Amino acid sequence: KRASRCRPTLLPLTGHRAKLTSMEPQYAEHLVALRKLMEEKGVECMLVTQVPAFFWLTGGRTYVPTIEGAGPSKAFVDKEKAVIITTAIEEHKMKNQECPGWEIRAAPWAGLPKTMDDIEVELVAGRKVETDTGDLLSGALDELMVDLTDADVAAYIELGKDIGEALEEAARSVSIGDTEYKVSGLTHLAYNKRGIDLVMTAVAHDERIAWDRHPLPRLGSGNGSGSELKKVCMI
Repeated sequence: KRASRCRPTLLPLTGHRAKLTSMEPQYAEHLVALRKLMEEKGVECMLVTQVPAFFWLTGGRTYVPTIEGAGPSKAFVDKEKAVIITTAIEEHKMKNQECPGWEIRAAPWAGLPKTMDDIEVELVAGRKVETDTGDLLSGALDELMVDLTDADVAAYIELGKDIGEALEEAARSVSIGDTEYKVSGLTHLAYNKRGIDLVMTAVAHDERIAWDRHPLPRLGSGNGSGSELKKVCMI
């Protein structure tokens, strides 16, 4: 789910305005806020590489497996340009699904990572570049990301409603004899159908509820001595 907000009074969008027309308003505003932070810190250009910051800025998912801290795409920002640097394999997805409104620069697969580095070098153009993991901006960017806008709050309220409905649906779908892994699958289904990705699911049945603080789901043994639900399920 994507948190968002539009507060056009922060700063006017500068440069490449036509390319931002299809960007969702909350992410256009996040871009404006990031540029304001960069100006305050004296940063001419930066690269956003980490999954949480990339998602906050663009609304797009840069990871391939969800366990990745950084994926094959990164965002370049200066006061004029807002560019997604990616590979040719990821180009269609980033342009049409994950980061609409952003300029996409795709590097040929043959020659990676140099082909991506060459795009970076061209965009940086000899300037000092900061990153979302660097000492200068990482802390300030974290603070910016948690300073929720009105649209962010509205999105979290909507997300909370969906989470509640998904958890209720998952709980009501459980049956006696289900293994913890089956319940985990039912839970993922309830969330995924609402567009919510889960990064961890804890399920415990019966006596195991009191045993384990972080119960990862288990398969059953098939003879009633495994994780098959007897009476009480915790998700």
